[in-house]
Amino acid sequence: MTPEEREIIREFYAALLLEEESVNRDLASDRIGMAFRTAINELDWYVWNYRQQKELTTEQAENYIIISQGVARLIRLSLQMHGGFPVPALTFRRQNGPYREVLLLVSHLGIIQHGRRMADAAFAGICKVTRSAEGRYEFILPAEIANHGAVEDDVNDHFAKEYARIRNEFMQQAEGRNLQRVVNELHDENVFISLEHFIGYDADPFLDEHYFQIAWSDLRSEPGFDSFNELREFGGITYLKYTLAAAFIISLCRKHEVFCQRMVKKYPEIRMEDILTISADRAELITSLREALNLFGRKFLHYTTTTEDEAEQIYEIIAITPRNADLLDGAFPALPCIIEFANGGIVKCLAGRYRQMEFLLGALRRAYPREYDAHQQLREGSFQTAVEKLLGSSFPNLEMRRNIRLRKEGRELTDVDLAAIDLQHGHLLLIQLKFQDATHGDFRVEASRMGRFRDESVRWLDTVFLWLSSTDEQTLRSTFRVPRGMRINRIRKLILARHHAWSLRSVRLDDDTVFASWSQLINAVMLMEQRQGDFRTLNGLHAILRTYIVDAPDRYHSIEDPVEYILESLKFAVIQTDPAELSSSATSNGAS
Repeated sequence: MTPEEREIIREFYAALLLEEESVNRDLASDRIGMAFRTAINELDWYVWNYRQQKELTTEQAENYIIISQGVARLIRLSLQMHGGFPVPALTFRRQNGPYREVLLLVSHLGIIQHGRRMADAAFAGICKVTRSAEGRYEFILPAEIANHGAVEDDVNDHFAKEYARIRNEFMQQAEGRNLQRVVNELHDENVFISLEHFIGYDADPFLDEHYFQIAWSDLRSEPGFDSFNELREFGGITYLKYTLAAAFIISLCRKHEVFCQRMVKKYPEIRMEDILTISADRAELITSLREALNLFGRKFLHYTTTTEDEAEQIYEIIAITPRNADLLDGAFPALPCIIEFANGGIVKCLAGRYRQMEFLLGALRRAYPREYDAHQQLREGSFQTAVEKLLGSSFPNLEMRRNIRLRKEGRELTDVDLAAIDLQHGHLLLIQLKFQDATHGDFRVEASRMGRFRDESVRWLDTVFLWLSSTDEQTLRSTFRVPRGMRINRIRKLILARHHAWSLRSVRLDDDTVFASWSQLINAVMLMEQRQGDFRTLNGLHAILRTYIVDAPDRYHSIEDPVEYILESLKFAVIQTDPAELSSSATSNGAS
């Protein structure tokens, strides 16, 4: 990035801040939280409709991002400004005047946040930034934007669809149909009209159990769920309890959504948009949280009884409150399910369930940074164990070696996290593990983290190559404790990342090196099982990873039309370079 671009971005940030000050003045007058509550209502209503679509348009996806960012920013500014509101709850029907005014504020803030994301993208090297003679800031995307993560996304989408398919198939069977019938009947029996236009329902233990099991299953498939061993403690409370609490909150949202569906079917005069978002008593929620943990937690081997004080402490982590509102800083923050409205009241944001796991990890990092960092250092061992189990159960005649140190003339050069020795075919697979956190769409974090991943991986590969090139067979065998009588026919290397390995696509790798994410490795093993049955080798695994990941053809994001964003005193545009102009320029340069 040039000094001129840095100056332009600095001015752009300052202009965005001035734009935000005008919204601050409106929010300052929102003393009872009407705009605050309306914004959450509108987010839930939009996301509800958004999730009903089978195929989303580009415009719908962009609007979703703008509204999500805008509501999160409005909540952040309101909590910073008011700390909380004087009444514990607000309940009202959706009306044209108020909701349109709030949507204007949300859109304004969403565009400001989008501007901040584009500035982050410029810092990350994704685009260039200029300022026109008229003062419009222009973010110029290249003609072709490589979608390096496309192959990883394909695998993750495949697993998500398989999970949904298996669940749907079960629900189509007799047992599943009977379960759905019982669930529907219980919803219909327990739901009722409250205060003429709103929803009420009685508790039912069967429904509580049903939705908790679904929520727990959903949460376990979320990126980051396995970041820590369940017995690691944060503030004296195990990670297991935090994740169980997150699942319980998600189950409340799931259950409420279905109650809303049954409500409008049973009582057609009730409007969905009036009942999606609800308020609750803060103290009652914390008590319910404690009771739920002690009910569902007893099925887990290492669970211990949760006290009321612990439930209060867990609440402070899984909810957004005036005390941790800075978690909503940044251009694309995660909004959770529980939002504290007043000292005695909370709002349940149904849209928050889609990023509750992401929020939980961020909240733990913020509240307990030392413990978080310390536990991060330990999770590589768990990753090693998982890889050992996968390879050991999938390939015959393997022996595994952990933490092999490569030395030269008494000096340690690097280490190999895991080595797999194929006794039958004489193959040695050297594995370097990278357990990085997911980036969740933060451009600057992604650029920094994936750049560091690439550089560290390249250094490791170079060091291992030099060591192998200068080491005799006797030293090689003793270092990796190769069994006597086994001949080493091939040595290969694998960079294995927990979440993302795509930045290595920009590196020229030798034929004996591959990379993959954890999901891609699992998928490759499953693919081998389908194609080859019991005949599987490390050589075959290498071939699949090489073909479908390392040597996969480049894919690109779709071409975007220019978009201009107009605020009160600021304009900026996102413009993609025309491929035709680029081709024409290259042709003319060649002709000259």
